[in-house]
Amino acid sequence: MKTNSFRYDISFLRAFSVLAVLFYHYKFPWFRSGFIGVDIFFVISGFLMTKIILSSFDKENFNIWDFYKRRIIRIIPALLGLVMVFSLLIFLFLQPQIVNFLRSAFSSVLFFSNIYYYLNNGYFDSSSQYNFLLHSWSLSVEWQFYLIYPVILLFLKRLYATKRNIFILVFLTLAFISFCAMLIHRSYDLDFSFYIFYPRAWEMMLGGLAFLFENKMQEIPKKLKLILALTSLSGIISFIFLFHASSWPSLYTIIPVFFTTLLISLNYKFTAYKNKIVTYLGNISYSLYLYHWPLYVFILFFEVDASLKYRVLMIFISFILAILSYEGVEKRNYFNKAKLVMAMSLVIFILSFSITKIDAENYTYEYKNLINTTSNYRYSKQAENQYKFDTKHLSHTDYKTIIQNLSAPIPDKKNIILLGDSHAGMFSETMNKIFANKKDTNLIQITADATYPMENSKSNYPNPVQYFNYIFKEYIPKYHKNIDLIVINANYSGYTEKEMKNNLKITEQYYSKYNLPTIYIGLTDFYFIDFPTYYYIKKKYNASMYKEEKKIKQTEKFNTFLKNYLGNKYIDLLNVNINKVSSENFPYIYDTNHLTLFGTEQYKNILSQKLNKALIETTRK
Repeated sequence: MKTNSFRYDISFLRAFSVLAVLFYHYKFPWFRSGFIGVDIFFVISGFLMTKIILSSFDKENFNIWDFYKRRIIRIIPALLGLVMVFSLLIFLFLQPQIVNFLRSAFSSVLFFSNIYYYLNNGYFDSSSQYNFLLHSWSLSVEWQFYLIYPVILLFLKRLYATKRNIFILVFLTLAFISFCAMLIHRSYDLDFSFYIFYPRAWEMMLGGLAFLFENKMQEIPKKLKLILALTSLSGIISFIFLFHASSWPSLYTIIPVFFTTLLISLNYKFTAYKNKIVTYLGNISYSLYLYHWPLYVFILFFEVDASLKYRVLMIFISFILAILSYEGVEKRNYFNKAKLVMAMSLVIFILSFSITKIDAENYTYEYKNLINTTSNYRYSKQAENQYKFDTKHLSHTDYKTIIQNLSAPIPDKKNIILLGDSHAGMFSETMNKIFANKKDTNLIQITADATYPMENSKSNYPNPVQYFNYIFKEYIPKYHKNIDLIVINANYSGYTEKEMKNNLKITEQYYSKYNLPTIYIGLTDFYFIDFPTYYYIKKKYNASMYKEEKKIKQTEKFNTFLKNYLGNKYIDLLNVNINKVSSENFPYIYDTNHLTLFGTEQYKNILSQKLNKALIETTRK
């Protein structure tokens, strides 16, 4: 196999890819598919790793431990630098997020963050865009490739040496299996095909094909090479600027991956590739990739991401930090210190993991409750107790299992049904507390994820639709004489006013058939970021949060519509005064699912008064 000197084309692709990802993340509209830059990086990695391994096979000097050592010193030091820098910055300026950051950190430094994000990327997570180390998933995928790929090639080494065509056929078969795995997984679990290693491996293996066919591609006439190279470049650029994907990876992913593979295998030497600025951008591309995203997350939290001024400032700082990282960390020789680098990774893993398991009062006092509430909600029993997951609130289990929990006879008491989507389930614990000491009252919870509570409801989740169909077709007709009050709550603002009028009309007509009284729990205050962090930013920096202010106005407008439409049936829960909220109360007033306040004493008292009044006025018919 032919080996090459410095590959200016690869340096150019690195520079182009990292800029595409950066401008995509920073919401520049022309880079609508800039995330494809990550796929280009995968192809480049596959090419380089295949070249290193197979060239060493040709020379009979491949050492798998040296291979791993070189990957360690290439990737880990700069990553550790990033983790240490942002651990300090977040602790100093955004303390409620420190534990969430360290959870991402300990999974990143040992390269299993892709698996961690997949397992924890669920309905009850805050938006992933607020994860400072979300971009480390791609490093973890590459690292897992680096671990497994040389082992596979070692098994095929004899075949590579003696029967090259059969080796290529086996190689292609493995890549095809990975590609098919991606298509199969995305049909029922898109997150799996996105985050997990083997549905992504084909992209790196196609990079390997670029090396396997590189010599043959050099036999192509120069004019044809020029046409193919220009076509490949045009295809990649067009895809990034013009294509818009609703989900990724997909069948379309083969297009930019193929063009990148073809471009690398052609190794056409455009003069522009040798531009010193382009080459240097290629050199710092790894560090730039590391630093650009967490800086963007900072301006997201402070809600200045819509400002071009702040985005340009963060891009400028990204370049400064990338240059410092490249010159001060990446260029240093760590080859004889690989064990030290791994030891540092292990130390940072242990430290970050340990901090996520201890109470924040052990390392800070003023903001300990904010940190604990932000980080512990879903990892403690709080969420499970609040919603009664999969016993009373339908989330992941089959709806028939929940139905079995409703099969017990309704007691001869005042029976109240809490009915709705997860916004209703959010109030389960609060309502149970309201009626805890009333022996003559029984609360029946009928709630499910992301579905308005009515027959044949429109939803992306078939299980809740079937569940509510059972409730309205069988359960209520059977037990309506034993029911005293229906308490309804849903994500009203997730619908248009026209849709809500229709839903409410259908709802009221249905219950009037059975003479069942209804009451509606109103909208609660909603926050784009978790409330403890919002509270921290408002209190510490007196920041103006334009998204929150815009959402508050929209919610108030919708709330007015609901109050006018429903009258006394509507319980108004909006407008908790943040200045009257104490950080000492955070363990029980905050819900990370809907980023809303729900359990304050103020809410509880309002609900209690309204529900008790409704029960007093209710006479079972």
